[in-house]
Amino acid sequence: MSPLYMWATQESPLRRSFILLHYFIGLTEMTTEFTVASDRKIQVLNITEKCQNSIGGAKKGVAVFNLMHTTAAIMVGEDEPDLRDDIARVAEQWLADFHPFRHGRRYGAPNAEAHIISALTGTSLTIPIVDGKLLLGAWQSILLLELDGPRRRRLVCAIIETQV
Repeated sequence: MSPLYMWATQESPLRRSFILLHYFIGLTEMTTEFTVASDRKIQVLNITEKCQNSIGGAKKGVAVFNLMHTTAAIMVGEDEPDLRDDIARVAEQWLADFHPFRHGRRYGAPNAEAHIISALTGTSLTIPIVDGKLLLGAWQSILLLELDGPRRRRLVCAIIETQV
């Protein structure tokens, strides 16, 4: 038995699994980050190219994109101007019947809708990498939904690459 195998089997099950995968199939990991700036309160931005650039030279594996904020969301959708406008309009009006929100009164930040929509939509995506490209459908793009802008948003990309 190799020293790595012996060490891996003494760790937690999750760590042991990762180490064994790394040992037997050549699993590697890398983390990058980038920022995206919005210029409106509610806005849909296509960030597909930035996401693709963030995977570097990875050829095969998965990329996990994590938006490091609670008043924005990340999603896969069609990048069509009218649809982006429709998404923004729905985000503006979706929770109108629930006003007033306590969050705005207590903290002086009237952005409860942004927190709620972000929580319902999500702040992370996992996308396969095949032949050095993010595996997206013909009409799929990675979209950032700004809900409390204008702001600069930070995204972290964790890449797990396989050599097999």
